[in-house]
Parts: sequence; C-alpha cells; structure tokens
Amino acid sequence: MCAKAGIMLWFNQIFPLLFIFTILSNLIISTNVLQNIPQKHIMLFTYIIGIIFGFPIGAKLTADFCSKGYIDKNHREILSALANHFSLPFIITYALSEQLNICSHYSIYLVSLYLPSAIGMIAMLSINKNRSLTQKIPAQGFKLNMQIVDAGIMKGFETLIKLCGYIVLFSIVSRIPQTIAQKADCIMPLSADIIGAFFETTNGIGIVCGLCIPRTLSIVLCIALLSFGGVSCMVQTKSIFRDTGFRLYRYILLKAAMSILSCLLCIILFCILI
Repeated sequence: MCAKAGIMLWFNQIFPLLFIFTILSNLIISTNVLQNIPQKHIMLFTYIIGIIFGFPIGAKLTADFCSKGYIDKNHREILSALANHFSLPFIITYALSEQLNICSHYSIYLVSLYLPSAIGMIAMLSINKNRSLTQKIPAQGFKLNMQIVDAGIMKGFETLIKLCGYIVLFSIVSRIPQTIAQKADCIMPLSADIIGAFFETTNGIGIVCGLCIPRTLSIVLCIALLSFGGVSCMVQTKSIFRDTGFRLYRYILLKAAMSILSCLLCIILFCILI
C-alpha cells in the first residue's frame, strides 16, 4: 500500500508538473544561453524556479549551473537549501487543501514557508552582488540540435524516475517506526508516527494529518515537514551532488534552521490573524 500510494502521488501530483520543466532546464543548460548572464541573476533564477516547480529542481539546477561554471561551487550548499522547496501547486492543492482541509488564509502558510528562505536569498545576493566568478568560461555560442533535445528528454526521465524511486522507498521506510511501535511498548505510537513522517514528506503529511492531535499542532508539524523536506530529500540532494564534495551537514543545518523559523512564523501569524 505504501509503495502504491507513493507511485500514485508521483504520477498524479509530481510528474505532470516537473517533466516538461526538467526537459526545458536541460535544454537551457546544454544550449549555453546563460553563459553571459551575471551570477546573481542565475542564482535568483534558480531560487524562483525552485519555488514554482518544486523539489528537486532547485538542487538539480544548482548542481548543473555549478558544473557549467555559472555559479561558484562555494554557494552550492546554501543555494540548494534555499531553493529546495516543494512546489506551490503541491503545497496549495495537496498539503493545504486535500490533507489539512484549509480553504482560506493561504498567505499565512505560504509566508511562513517562504519568508525565511527569501530573506536568506536576499542576504546571499547582497553579499555577492559585487563578486564575479574567478574562473571565466569561454563563450561557446548558442547551439541546438536533435541530439541535445534527445539528451534533455532522457535526462528529464532519469531525474523523475529516480525521484519516484526515492518516494516509494522512503514511503515504505516511513512506516517502519510505526510497525516497531506496535510491537514494542518502549516507543509511543504517536512519536513513532511523527518520526516516520520525517522520512518522506509527501506521505508524511498524510501521516501527520491522520494523527489524533490538535489541528493547530498538525498544521505546525506539516509546515515543519514542508520546510525541512525530510530524509528522502536530503538523500536525493546528496545524490544529485555526488562526487562533487557537497557538504551535506551544511545543507541539513540550513534546512533545520529555516524549518524552525517557519514554524515560529506560522504560530505568530496564526495567533495574530486568525
């Protein structure tokens, strides 16, 4: 059941939104159209696209732009942490509307989720506005042929099939703490469910919403899940940056800090406006 739920979630919610864009992003990178664009503009583009289209696009673009020399490799952990969000359609339609049954005041939850990373992005751009890459990439000119298009399509499929695999795998893993809790009295079932939810966020939201806890606590936990991303997102991000010296601990610390800030913002805005 967990595997089936993960596959259906990927097929219905994630694949239709991300497939076309993964192809387009691969074409943009392969055709060298961004080679004369300033670094700060490419970083801002990565952040905005990461918010709109969702994980793992933010990390994937960061990795691709770093490999092409468009973005300094020293920024990869910070930028990927800032840009790695779940997509706006996923948050509004699936997390807020379907799971939490929230039909209004979307702005409260969206501000809670995105404001910490937006502030971080503004600070990052301000610090780097007068800096340029130490290594200039020779101009290669625009190029587009069917080989590039074919490669873009295959890379798009590769990215999304891998994403599906991680969703299915960690959907199953997320149920393990609950299974252990049912057989061992030393672990509280509620704690086991919450721990399991943090393994895979897309299914974890459904787990949290099914718990017998106050609604406000469910909302705050879902905000924490959506902001942090879960273990599955960490593993996927590390996979995207494989063999590059990516420091995962920096990424985790940044995501944890933003998750805490998002929860605090949600509580404050909820108390003030509702």
